[in-house]
This record gives sequence, structure tokens and C-alpha cells, in this order.
Amino acid sequence: MASAFGPRLWRRTATSVPAARSLGRRMTWHAAAALLAFAALQIWLVMGAVAAGAPSAFIVVALVMLLALALPVARSTERRWYHLSRQALASWGLHARFRRDVRRLWVAALTLPFLWISGAMAATDAIAAITR
Repeated sequence: MASAFGPRLWRRTATSVPAARSLGRRMTWHAAAALLAFAALQIWLVMGAVAAGAPSAFIVVALVMLLALALPVARSTERRWYHLSRQALASWGLHARFRRDVRRLWVAALTLPFLWISGAMAATDAIAAITR
């Protein structure tokens, strides 16, 4: 039997909201990758600063900053999204918050090493100028 309405050329379906369960795993991946990028940038900048004449204790301070500041922040963000993805219903608002948090995580991971190293070098130069 033929249909009275003819073949459908397109479907008019509402776009579905992606599952909330995957957000925790995706945030874990983003947090790990952002930490690796942060550490690589920081090591590269610290080695350049030490080669330019910064004190060698600068390396120890850079590692302490990585362990004391970056790891807990990334871990708390990842843990929050893991629990949120297990409890929350999928919605576009949840996914917008996820994208915002991913953006903040990556911006921090890619800009903080530059800001910290340039600030530390300026402080080292200022302390050297004061002691002269």
C-alpha cells in the first residue's frame, strides 16, 4: 500500500541532549591533558629562565607551585564533574557549564605559567636591584 502523504524527505525531530554520564570521563581527560600542558609549559619556561640567569632554586619553587596549586585545583574540578555527572539529569544548561569549566581549565593551564614566570622574573630583578 502506498502512503497518502508520500515519502518523508526529512525528519522533524528535536535534538537530543547528550548523556550526562560521559561528562565525568570527559572532564577527567581534560584535567589530565591540561595538567600535562601546564607542566610542559612550566618546565620549558623555567629552563629558559634558569638559562637566562634566574637562580636555580627557581626550579624547586616551580615544582612546589605545580604540586601545591595546580594538582588540587584540577583534581577538585574533575571530582566535582564526576559527582555531578552521576547525579544530574542531562540538560543543555549542564553542558554549557561543562564547556565553561573546560574553557576555564585550559585558559588557566596555558596562561598561568607565562604569568607566573614573568612575574617571578620581574620580582627577582626587583630584589636584585634593591640589594645593590
